[in-house]
Amino acid sequence: MIEVKDLRKEYCDGDVKTIALDGVSFNIKEGEFVAIMGPSGSGKSTLMHIIGFLDRPTSGIFRFKDQGVEELNDDQLAYIRNEKIGFIFQFFNLLPRTSVFDNVKLPLIYTRISEEEKKERILKAIESVGLSHRIKHYSNQLSGGEQQRVAIARAIVNNPAVIFADEPTGNLDSKSGQQIMEILQNLNDNGHTIILVTHELYTSEMAKRLIKIKDGKIISDELIKERKIAKNGLIK
Repeated sequence: MIEVKDLRKEYCDGDVKTIALDGVSFNIKEGEFVAIMGPSGSGKSTLMHIIGFLDRPTSGIFRFKDQGVEELNDDQLAYIRNEKIGFIFQFFNLLPRTSVFDNVKLPLIYTRISEEEKKERILKAIESVGLSHRIKHYSNQLSGGEQQRVAIARAIVNNPAVIFADEPTGNLDSKSGQQIMEILQNLNDNGHTIILVTHELYTSEMAKRLIKIKDGKIISDELIKERKIAKNGLIK
């Protein structure tokens, strides 16, 4: 699904050049659950922004479903971001004083499907994260864990090819964080490709594969042998 080869990203501020990614290469297959882990400043968020179509590399190859991303224009990139990619962020990015239903509806606003199908998709996404009883509540009336579940429902409402989760548990208490990871594991079990960016080891160990990055370089890429499973708010 995703092919990255010798990816580089440089930022220039006057005469000062900062290298955020320094020759990164890997492949991600459909249906994988991959954690990208590294300390602050390692380049992991820059990498996610590039493979999530939010930024472009300075050089290197990035192919999505066998298509070179450099060949795509802005309209094509916008279509992929809305239709093929789901994003989950640390700080939820929900609209305040807006219902759960309408927050989840946002990615469907510009789609050409009927209102009936939109409603069906929204209800299904909200049910999948266990929030059908909160559907009319405003987002600012929910707990942090519930808000993140709304964000997940919004991310999956278009049935995206891949879900990017950028520190999805970083703003939550441990129990709420484990509930979020359980939802992500369930989504992966149902066929969704998930790419998780985190600096927390215990969170990364709930993925199936771990890519460690430091100073813009991949230092390891391996399958997780003793994967942790989140169930009913507990890790096993």
